[in-house]
Amino acid sequence: MASRRNFKKDINFLTNEILMRGIIHLNFFGRENSEDVYVIMNEAAASRNEYIARINQKLSGKTTKEIKNHYKSIYDDLLDSTHNLLGKIDNLDVAV
Repeated sequence: MASRRNFKKDINFLTNEILMRGIIHLNFFGRENSEDVYVIMNEAAASRNEYIARINQKLSGKTTKEIKNHYKSIYDDLLDSTHNLLGKIDNLDVAV
């Protein structure tokens, strides 16, 4: 990871992708499954806040290896949760 600032930008970008996918789903399919989409969108927003908080943690007194492992775990969790949330929205698609 180059910097915490860029990492936060990546988190915001991926969160916005999930939110936009949810909005597109609501526009295409209307009220069908709307509650499920809102739950997924709220989960994405909560995840974003959690990841930003984890990035902002003070890591003074830790070794370089521990710091790298900390950010790697955040990055891995971010990718997993983004993939899962996008998959949930895609599974809500209704046959047109």
